Amino acid sequence: MDTQQPIASSASGTFTATESSKATIKKQSLRLIASGLMGQMASKEPLVSLHKSGDFQDCYDVLIHMYLPDHARNLHLSENISNCGIIEIWNGPIEVREIDIIYDNPAGHPEIYAYSLWEIKFRYCVEGREMPAIRVRYVIGDPETTNGTVTSVEKT
Repeated sequence: MDTQQPIASSASGTFTATESSKATIKKQSLRLIASGLMGQMASKEPLVSLHKSGDFQDCYDVLIHMYLPDHARNLHLSENISNCGIIEIWNGPIEVREIDIIYDNPAGHPEIYAYSLWEIKFRYCVEGREMPAIRVRYVIGDPETTNGTVTSVEKT
């Protein structure tokens, strides 16, 4: 049985690219859960759960909950999830697969007072080498300054 290993961590450290590992998104869904939420409830980082698929070999199921500004538009998951790299987290360096959540943040909204809670579910299958963890991050404008969350699966 696979369980989430407790290494979920902020991923604001330096990302050093490594050799890519081919992976393909097989299915995904996007759902708005609530809007008009107060800013105090919002988490800056996406909340991520990663599990090895029980149905398919070399596949993983990902569930992401995220608080985004109410005025965010064009929310989608990047189709390119083959990029890999090493990032420093609280207990040392770890190699991760990059997963980007992309959305537009119109310039007409300089201050954010209300947030929406979104959910993205998807399955990806690995055709290359497996990574011990994924890094999920928001890409808003400059992806080089965007933080993220690192999550892994532990085999028990």
